[in-house]
Amino acid sequence: MTGNIYISGQIGTFSGVTGVSLVDVVSQVKKQPHATAYNVHINSEGGLVDVGFDIYHYLRSLGKPITTIGSGTVASIATVIFMAGKKRILKENTSFMIHLPWGGSMGTADELEEFADQLRAIEKKLVSFYKKELNVQEQAILPLLKNETWLTPSQLNALGFTTSRQVKAVAKAFINPNLTMRGTFSEKDRHWMEGLFERVLAKFKHNTILNKVVQDATGVELDFTELANDAIIELGAIATVDGVPAEGEYLMPDGTAYVFEAGELTEIIEAEDAGTEATAALRAENKMLKRQLSTIKGEVMALKRQVGSSYSLDGKKVAKRKPSERDRLAGMKQYLQNKSSK
Repeated sequence: MTGNIYISGQIGTFSGVTGVSLVDVVSQVKKQPHATAYNVHINSEGGLVDVGFDIYHYLRSLGKPITTIGSGTVASIATVIFMAGKKRILKENTSFMIHLPWGGSMGTADELEEFADQLRAIEKKLVSFYKKELNVQEQAILPLLKNETWLTPSQLNALGFTTSRQVKAVAKAFINPNLTMRGTFSEKDRHWMEGLFERVLAKFKHNTILNKVVQDATGVELDFTELANDAIIELGAIATVDGVPAEGEYLMPDGTAYVFEAGELTEIIEAEDAGTEATAALRAENKMLKRQLSTIKGEVMALKRQVGSSYSLDGKKVAKRKPSERDRLAGMKQYLQNKSSK
């Protein structure tokens, strides 16, 4: 059995947004105890460097075949998670971007120098990671990271990022804003850094390929991680709810119901035709006919009881005897004639 792991959206929690954490990934794995391999679906603009590496190392530690599947956007620290797969593929029109981490700080010259040292240490860690994973020299990867490079499918294959085929993206890898600098960042520092991150995201927003997200009748969001925003939802589509595979039935505002099993759309139940006045009239007539049929059935049952009793159909008392089949037929015939003449 091949399990499915979904990593969608921001990596790590910051800027008031709850992102994908290591705990989320571990939870998905625990819900699939019989999986002998995993497909890891990634659609992320990146986020916190340390969280990304934690997820990468955890996936590698599972000791099972991992296939990473990128869709929509794979950028920044999400590219590190992507490298956890022995087999690595990107869906058509998926964006892919690598760059050096960045961040910001405010303080004295000493504090800024300390922050710069921390940033350089993260840079070296990323460069060493890509060198090892891609089996390339530093001179081959460092310029691409410095220039914030959007890689084409052929470049991704040539460098070894993919084992099949791929494409371009958004976002920034971030040093965790809780890093210590003589203690911790002040609230002022943190807000400044988060604001800077948001401005950069806005700058590149027009390059983002958004995936399809719809809400059911109760407001629950179904995130179709492999569908473009303008795509049609069809059987076999993959969706998540709060970062985990969609499961069970979700009723949409138009009355359509989507049924999922382990994240896969297995059934689409179309809404009843609420429809036209003609449709409403037919339904009303159908209800009336059903009521009439029920009434007739009741009358027939009463007739049968009367025929088998000591009373005739006109209510006069007769000698009690067991009626013959001829009596029953004659009685029913007379009853139906009386009904039709009324």
